[in-house]
Amino acid sequence: MCSAVIMKRNNIELLAPAGNMASFYAAIENGADAVYLGGKEFSARASAQNFTLEEMARAVSYAHVRGKKVYVTLNILLSDEECKRAVEYAADLYRTGIDGVILQDIGVADLLAHYLPDFERHGSTQMSIMDLEGARYIEDMGFSRVVVGREITVDEIRRIYENTTMEIEAFCHGALCVSISGQCEMSSFIGGRSGNRGSCAQPCRKRYAIEGEKGNNLLERGYLLSPRDLRTIDSVEELADAGVYSFKLEGRMKSPEYVAAVTRNYDLALGGKKYDQDEMAQMFNRSYTKGLGFGEFGHEFVSTKRPNHRGLVIGRVDEKGKIRWNTAPDSGDLLEWTVKGETERETYDGNISLTPDKGTDIVRLTSALLESRLKVNPEDVMGTEGLRGTFIARVGERPIFRLEGSRKSEVVGEDVLEKARSAKLNEERIRTNLSKFDTSAYRLEDIELDVDEDVFLPISLVNALRREALSKYEAGEERSLEPIEFYERFEKLKTNKTLLTVEIADEEMLQDLPYDLIDRLELYFLPSREAMDFLSTLSVPVYLSLPYETPEGYAEVKDYFDGVVVQNLGQIAGAEGDIVFGEGMNIFNSYSFRHFAEKGSVMPSFECKREQLQGMTRRFGTCGEVLYYGYPRSLTMRHCPMSLIKGCGKDRNCPTCNLRRGFYLRDEKNVAFPFRRVGDMTEIYNSLPIYLGDKGDQLMALKPAALKIRSRIGEDITDIIKEARRLIDGEKINEPVLKEFTRGHWMRGILG
Repeated sequence: MCSAVIMKRNNIELLAPAGNMASFYAAIENGADAVYLGGKEFSARASAQNFTLEEMARAVSYAHVRGKKVYVTLNILLSDEECKRAVEYAADLYRTGIDGVILQDIGVADLLAHYLPDFERHGSTQMSIMDLEGARYIEDMGFSRVVVGREITVDEIRRIYENTTMEIEAFCHGALCVSISGQCEMSSFIGGRSGNRGSCAQPCRKRYAIEGEKGNNLLERGYLLSPRDLRTIDSVEELADAGVYSFKLEGRMKSPEYVAAVTRNYDLALGGKKYDQDEMAQMFNRSYTKGLGFGEFGHEFVSTKRPNHRGLVIGRVDEKGKIRWNTAPDSGDLLEWTVKGETERETYDGNISLTPDKGTDIVRLTSALLESRLKVNPEDVMGTEGLRGTFIARVGERPIFRLEGSRKSEVVGEDVLEKARSAKLNEERIRTNLSKFDTSAYRLEDIELDVDEDVFLPISLVNALRREALSKYEAGEERSLEPIEFYERFEKLKTNKTLLTVEIADEEMLQDLPYDLIDRLELYFLPSREAMDFLSTLSVPVYLSLPYETPEGYAEVKDYFDGVVVQNLGQIAGAEGDIVFGEGMNIFNSYSFRHFAEKGSVMPSFECKREQLQGMTRRFGTCGEVLYYGYPRSLTMRHCPMSLIKGCGKDRNCPTCNLRRGFYLRDEKNVAFPFRRVGDMTEIYNSLPIYLGDKGDQLMALKPAALKIRSRIGEDITDIIKEARRLIDGEKINEPVLKEFTRGHWMRGILG
């Protein structure tokens, strides 16, 4: 380990996850400088146990006494109706002493900047920021930290570090989303469970086969979208040198023992000490990758054989059927092997009852000894912090109980104490009851009593004062905050007649469009010189519709276009002409709509349902631009399934590849999802196109700024263009032109 990292150890942060109090204590006790956790509301890990406000107060107190920090995730998209509550909830977190909030929703970020300007805001990885320009955008909004996308390169991290004042937080270990975070709607389109709402069903961990356009099988079914787990422990020096301040560990859904193992070893690595990779792998691993940011790709990035814990190989059965142990198992270990080709598991008790196949590996999935050694229960840290107490109870005065440690708390009883009529005060019982700190990390180390002998003091009063004083101490020095009066105004936008916009992804389609019916043409590709010459003969405005990653060469031709459709925050600064903020911006409520409507035209998230769009129309006079027809991007990723066939990796040359399009992923329910390579990204589309032709009256009642028709997979859209034009011109659509389609989230939405 280079001395550079050791020297920086006091100036960098090891950030560990916690899904419950046991994991929180495990993180702190094993070297975390900070812990991130979710509350019972608005968290992107909705199925984690998560924390009540009371538990958060206890966590903050425990952390702050030790010089540690606590951050809370508010990293989901919120509806209009939820935003007011989110601000109130954030105010509760601020009062509790939480050090910062991690945000995805731009509208919520604006609200917190207004109502809680002193509350530190971090841009979640769900904001899909992978470049300097995206980081600058949220820096200008007042964010102090950016959680960079997992696909970001070390060189781009360095650019952000050298050209902003932001702290950089990067995931360095744990489970990976195959998608660009915040750019996956596959789970929500399939079953209504949205990753942008914290309830992803993980379709990427399912099995798929690859087929050609004619249904011919090209790759047998496997876990083609399931990434290995990220592990960068060997590269922390390189990340620190590039400017990473906060080394983030994934695992809010993992066990406390897992949190302990990973935190402990990364703390050792960052301190220049020897660490144990097997210890981390034993707790959980899907096999490992250094990640896309370090250039690993294809088979180096995904593991097609299984999507779950791999354990560690500790032995092998030789050709004679004898087990050759590399490491002897302990009683209570869970072992795995094959018997007659089928996977079997058994808890080891000194013997193996089944007969493993010859040549099979003996895998230890769980180590009873390791889990016992790593276990950190809340009981293990109870009473580890001593406090001094003072209890005053005098006749004719109100009782007082003080606690002193690194800070102070004091509570005063409501009523004046009276003189006892008979029984003499039992001081020992008072001491005992004042010392009952139960599950708190604090204990009463010393107590001074100033009590009149003849005072009447109910033991219930003693207990109540103890509970209140301890709660107040655990809450810390609460930040003062005036009650929030939530009031927001919206201004109607200047609206014109609904436009009909058409987007095509293939240059071959240029000659076949009915331009007399189109108000705006959008190109999902950089046109050739011949195409530009042809387009210059048209009177239709031409926009470039950017994919998630801006194509090389855009800067040289952007002056040619009348406008641009952007899909992430980093594309805004370089946009030329009019701007349309596309669905990749995740505009899910009126507050994020307002944020972007000040700069251009808005296309709300495809996860919005009709009622949400109606709310936008009430506030702004329009719901923005709506997808009338098109296969929506359900998942955008750097990974390419075809790389598993072709075997390409870091040295790939996607622009010249002949496997860029015309293929499908078929799942275990026999549903086919088209996908194509766009630049150095893969876009997986929904199995059916979104189409709203049968809801024309409802659609036009929303006063859309534009109806958008997209052809992403080369399908003929002429009849759909003609139908949409008739609808805009006031005709009623009696017979929709499509029979097989989905309305997406028009009716059901993702709120729940």
